[in-house]
Amino acid sequence: MARLHKAFAWDPARDGAHDLGHVLRVARLAGEMAVEEGADEETCVAAALLHDLVYLSKNHPDASRSAALAAVKVPDWCAFDPGLAAKADAIAHCVEAHSFSGGILPETLEAQVVQDADRLEALGAIGIARTFATGAGFGGGLWHPEDPWAKSRSLNDKAWSLDHFAKKLLKLTDAMNTKAGRIRAERRQQVILDYLAALREELGP
Repeated sequence: MARLHKAFAWDPARDGAHDLGHVLRVARLAGEMAVEEGADEETCVAAALLHDLVYLSKNHPDASRSAALAAVKVPDWCAFDPGLAAKADAIAHCVEAHSFSGGILPETLEAQVVQDADRLEALGAIGIARTFATGAGFGGGLWHPEDPWAKSRSLNDKAWSLDHFAKKLLKLTDAMNTKAGRIRAERRQQVILDYLAALREELGP
């Protein structure tokens, strides 16, 4: 864990949405869901802890390769623990497949659990905070000042953080791989829907 703390502390590219707290929360979720789904808990937790070893800002031209680049580092990290070393390939697949933008299908139950756990962090109260933190990290605005709900323009979540809810986040619940993920996602999605309703009341329709 000390090595992980050091790796995150020395990475100036990280924003508040992709810090050590994020991976620790994903690891907790992955562990809980692994038990519920009958997946290998050690593989899921290790992959969750390592899934953001490489972080490139969402507006970086190679952002979609972050997970693949992180997966390459997995064997080196697992080499310090004989038990994890034997599972390095399985852990690396979980890491590579977790990313929404990477487009890699999770081929194992463990990869499905880790992908779901990471996506759950994009939902609920934490997901709302992370959405705006990520946008601010690369200079995006909160919402379009004249058309916040994109009634007469295309969604652009690189420019306006609010657009990210319609473009991606509200689609995540239906994309969950596991029953454990769907149950949690439905609760967290309702938090977002309630927030958006309150925001619409304040901003106007």
